[in-house]
Amino acid sequence: PKLFDLSVVLPDLLYERVIEVDERVIVEHERAEMDAAWGETVTGITKEKVRVMRKPDLHVVRRELQEALKEGITSVAVLFVHAYTFPEHEKLVGDVAKDLGFEQISLSSVVMPMVKAVSRGFTACADAYLTPKITTYLTTFRSGFDQGIHDGSVKLWFMQSDAGLTSVDSFSGHKAIISGPAGGVVGYARTTWDQYDGKAVIGFDMGGTSTDVSRYDG
Repeated sequence: PKLFDLSVVLPDLLYERVIEVDERVIVEHERAEMDAAWGETVTGITKEKVRVMRKPDLHVVRRELQEALKEGITSVAVLFVHAYTFPEHEKLVGDVAKDLGFEQISLSSVVMPMVKAVSRGFTACADAYLTPKITTYLTTFRSGFDQGIHDGSVKLWFMQSDAGLTSVDSFSGHKAIISGPAGGVVGYARTTWDQYDGKAVIGFDMGGTSTDVSRYDG
């Protein structure tokens, strides 16, 4: 907000610590020559051929995660570059973290299985940061209802960032980031847009921390 401020203080990062894992997976290309000694070739989820050159050393991973746990870190986000098509190595690290007792484990291949590693990593970090908060909120929210909300006889759904609904047990941090504005779009689209005249409707959603503008034309 201070356009001409020469001393810009950036917000803190979501993560407190980074652990580098000595792991290497490459996606094969038809015109690239691959040495057979580089490792086994497997077929990924996307049907791409993947060369597993180096598996993660889980003993080293366990030691590093134990140190993080001792420092009070209880949430972990796991990102490997080609996990969108070959998630096995992320799952191995996730299993180690679960065995050690981490409360929240967000695998990028589960949270957002897309090619772009940077976006996938950011989303996994956001999920690892927010999901414990969301879980605490949901626990408190559900405690005010009778048994029906707990045994599943009463359905409880939450709006997601993509404007879709999900069950309370599937709701997590990254799905909630812009669920409010998404719900606003759904609301005004159903109440103010007229399918007969077809005129576009502009939404202006102003809250305490942000303002979101949207357009709906059917």
